[in-house]
Amino acid sequence: MAIYHFHVTQLSRGKDQTAISAAAYRAGEKLHDDYYGEEADYSRKSGVLYKEILLPEYAPKEYSARETLWNEVEKAEANKKAQLAYSFDFALPNELSDEENIELARTFIKENFVKRGMICDVAVHKPGRDPNDIQNPHVHVLVPMRPMNPDGSWGTKQRREYVLDADGNRVKGADGKDLFNAVRTTDWGDVSTLEAWRKNWAKLINEALEKKGITERVDHRSNIDRGLDELPTIHEGPAVREMEKRGIRTDLGEWNRYIRSINQSIANLLRFIKDILDAIAELSSEHREEKRAAEAFSKAVTGYIDRESSKYSGVKIRAKVMTETFSFMERYHIHSLVDFEKTVSELYDSVASIRHEMRNLDERKNTVADLLDKYATLKRTEAVYKEWYGIKNPKKKAAFKESHEGELMQYHMAQRILMKAYPDMKIPVRKLKTESEQLEKELREKSPELKKIKEEANLAYRLKCRIVDEYNKENQKIKKREEPIL
Repeated sequence: MAIYHFHVTQLSRGKDQTAISAAAYRAGEKLHDDYYGEEADYSRKSGVLYKEILLPEYAPKEYSARETLWNEVEKAEANKKAQLAYSFDFALPNELSDEENIELARTFIKENFVKRGMICDVAVHKPGRDPNDIQNPHVHVLVPMRPMNPDGSWGTKQRREYVLDADGNRVKGADGKDLFNAVRTTDWGDVSTLEAWRKNWAKLINEALEKKGITERVDHRSNIDRGLDELPTIHEGPAVREMEKRGIRTDLGEWNRYIRSINQSIANLLRFIKDILDAIAELSSEHREEKRAAEAFSKAVTGYIDRESSKYSGVKIRAKVMTETFSFMERYHIHSLVDFEKTVSELYDSVASIRHEMRNLDERKNTVADLLDKYATLKRTEAVYKEWYGIKNPKKKAAFKESHEGELMQYHMAQRILMKAYPDMKIPVRKLKTESEQLEKELREKSPELKKIKEEANLAYRLKCRIVDEYNKENQKIKKREEPIL
């Protein structure tokens, strides 16, 4: 089944990412990183079906060598928090052959990226046989964020746009310096550009599927734009998928399974609500006067109770049907079709509210988990750092650093991230753990809340199906009674 996935992120030193490591992983190669003086070795990685570097015509030809290209990108960026590259990944349809998918990807990348002057490091990955692997072939594209000048030199990412007054003079700030806005020199990061790319990719896939006589189609629009309402799962990454494949149930895997179960519940609930709204729309178009609508609605409710009770013998059955019906209507203050429509809308709002709350809770949960993870890394590597720091002899210090480079790098990375959140490095570990437990508890408590709304929706759906039939019958009777006798 063809799926639509088109995603872009930014590689940044501020996030402890390197261009060489990212390129090596995607291409399944071993590359040397001149900036950090280390090797990124992913030569044992499987599943790399195709790789290629596509250059605009004025780019230096030596950039077709992966190691050369990304070392030059790293060299061009002096800032320790520099943004290095855009990282695209998008799914290819299972319905096409490997050759067709590769050609599809190359066509899209050339037309949409390379023609804009973007250097594109392309890698097509094919899924493994294990069901835990990503089940669609997919494309990775790394694009240097810094544009290239027509002479083959690196350009600037931003330019200054000075703030002018009504007379066209530059406005100065409190420090006496000219005020300006930093404006990007390309539109590669614009929302409108990304949306155009997403649309073009969907169009290209659908054209390829149509050419092969396949009826399946993809849609580039978001869940919200398509009228869908579901919580997003978290990208698991190769490490988590590998653990799950070996039967190790990870926290991230468990969380995504939980989110999928919530989404299924939400989908079922929204289907019920949509049916109710459709029924109300039908009824609203049929009644012309409030009096007729109120009379038809009232008789429809009593008619439903009579009809349901007649299926069984005994007073208890009638009492049960009446109690269930009037209890529901009283609970939601339903006295007319307008009230019924309002109730359905409120159910829908409740689902949206739960989704919003869970999304916020989930984002905070991930932030807290990352802080705790970095704190654990800091503590684990702290002894090595202190030992290195205490060595006075330069040669011994250099030798120690070389043999413990991994631990020292992890220590510094963890320290940088923690200092962003806690400049004084007083990490409230106990408080963070308590918050993490509370967040998980709140997320678990949302499930029964959703279940309760679903049960109400099921009841509303059942009543709707019966009452709509009775309403239509009663409305026809009233219309016939009101017709003039000729």
